[in-house]
Amino acid sequence: MTEQADNASDSGQREQARAYQSTKLRITLITLAINLVVPLVFLFSGGSEGLRDFSEGINSSQWVVVAIYLVVAGAGLQLLELPFEIFSSFVVEKRYELLKNSFTGWLWDWVKGTLVQAVLLTALISAIYWLLRSQPDTWWLWGAIGTTVLLLILMALVPIVLMPLFYKFEPIPEGELKDRLFALADRIGTHVQGIYIWHLGEKTSKSNAAVTGWGRTRRIIISDTLIESSTPQEIEVVMAHELGHHVKKDVWKMMVVQTVLVFISFFVIDLALDTWIDSLELRGVSDIAGLPLVITVSVVVSLIALPIANWLSRKVETAADNYALNLTGMKDEFISAMEKLGDNNMSDREPNKVVEFVFHSHPSIQRRIDFAANWKPN
Repeated sequence: MTEQADNASDSGQREQARAYQSTKLRITLITLAINLVVPLVFLFSGGSEGLRDFSEGINSSQWVVVAIYLVVAGAGLQLLELPFEIFSSFVVEKRYELLKNSFTGWLWDWVKGTLVQAVLLTALISAIYWLLRSQPDTWWLWGAIGTTVLLLILMALVPIVLMPLFYKFEPIPEGELKDRLFALADRIGTHVQGIYIWHLGEKTSKSNAAVTGWGRTRRIIISDTLIESSTPQEIEVVMAHELGHHVKKDVWKMMVVQTVLVFISFFVIDLALDTWIDSLELRGVSDIAGLPLVITVSVVVSLIALPIANWLSRKVETAADNYALNLTGMKDEFISAMEKLGDNNMSDREPNKVVEFVFHSHPSIQRRIDFAANWKPN
């Protein structure tokens, strides 16, 4: 009876995880549709030109016009998406007992995240439209270079500036786990600035761990929820996977992929502006009223590239799993760690193959478990 009860419990938990992931996917698809349809409706209805004219009525400076346009249009899009964001990130997470945060706490995090995103996007798009005005023939090249540099800077700043806006971090205390992880980093010759406990448990029951930053900002972060649910050996093999990414230069490999995507996106946007600017009766490529076209093209290019980028990411993740297993030999610990991560994060163990191919940056939990079960030292 006990074994049957356990099997029924596992089956029920997996069905619940499948339902959770299905709901999250539907909201993601709705948000994608909003980001495709709304800009086009705004453009073809004349709303974009109207907002440009309104902005020019306030101030004739093109820098100010672009800033006003971005603030108003961005606020409108955020308001359209907010109900779906509340449902996906608060209601659904509460329904499945993953979120511990209150609505006030959740809303404050959403406001902070939105403001950070707004500042970065306003700066980036303002710079792009300055390039469109001053370098109309080569703007896309300089824009792609600048965006790539910005991404590199953000990679370094994430662990020391951005993440602390949302979570508390503290150095890991003395003990077995700290000794294990520093010994692991020393063993493979990877310098880390420090090992920090990531207080994720104040807001969610999900677990996570990562090696973030690069250069002097590189650090190991481990969620308190992972520490509470896992043994030191399980955490060690998980971190062997994360450190393996740095040993194999995976961060930079994926950065190359991201850079290629950025350059392709800017080039295609340039072609789209040259092709359609007259038919849309806009003033020229630097007309801020053409921004909805820029957004639409960017989203389409990203969607086309998404399956390819995720396929490459899954290959990299499998290689890191293999590295961790070869480094530690902890086959059983790796499997149990994946089991716990899957349960804590309510992962769909065996997602639809099409969904996995298009949307998943990591192999499914079951694929990773099967890989470890069949692993042989090499």
